[in-house]
Amino acid sequence: MNKKLTFILCVLSCALLMAGCNVSLTKQNKNFAKDTLKEKADSAIDEWFGVDYASQMDQYQQAIDYYDGMKDSFSESDWESYQAQRAEWVEQIAEFKENAKLQKKYGTEKKKEIGKPDYTISSESATVNVTVKTNKGKKLIFSVSYDEDGNQTEIKVEEYKSLGQKMGKAGLNTIMSMAIVFVVLIFISLVISCFKFIGVIQNRSNRKQAASVKVAPVPVTPSVDVEEENLVDDLELVAVITAAIAAAGEAESADGLVVRSIVRR
Repeated sequence: MNKKLTFILCVLSCALLMAGCNVSLTKQNKNFAKDTLKEKADSAIDEWFGVDYASQMDQYQQAIDYYDGMKDSFSESDWESYQAQRAEWVEQIAEFKENAKLQKKYGTEKKKEIGKPDYTISSESATVNVTVKTNKGKKLIFSVSYDEDGNQTEIKVEEYKSLGQKMGKAGLNTIMSMAIVFVVLIFISLVISCFKFIGVIQNRSNRKQAASVKVAPVPVTPSVDVEEENLVDDLELVAVITAAIAAAGEAESADGLVVRSIVRR
């Protein structure tokens, strides 16, 4: 019992030490001070509202169209370098396009912040989530991320959704999923119900094939009774002929007469 208790205490001590080390590392990183992170996040949000992403997108697209038309004037090495630059511009255009849609739908000016910022801080990275109300009265959530040196790595912008909106969307997704499942089950049941018609059609086809086959006539074997009857008639006829011949020749005996054949007419 004492050994088990000692082991448990050691495990708890190790866990507390690791947690303490993690907290101390976070505190020692001056770049992750909440005031500093909030100040940098505010600057990034103001910069986002200050950029006309629609114009930026058009400028990059015009540059791409211009340099694409000058392919013949580029050397092979310069063209390869331009292709790498062009790929970056295409990615930048896609990002500008999304931001331009957000600005057009939700507003281009920051009015005020809603609530307190939310911090997610670890020993190597940090993220600040800020909810902002725009000039159109709509809300956006800005998520600004930083590396361990305090440099901004990413900024995400998404529509603010209340708990009711999230539950409504989840409920709609659930209803759609259930509807798809029921439609698939109904389709499977219809397919299974059609199997009996397939059997009926197959039976009809087999009957037609059987009816189209001609049955060869079976030769009829003469009956034994008929043969015996014909044999009896022949014996009687032989006896009558023999008696007539014997009567015609009185001097001769009928024992010497032999009937070779009988021809019917």
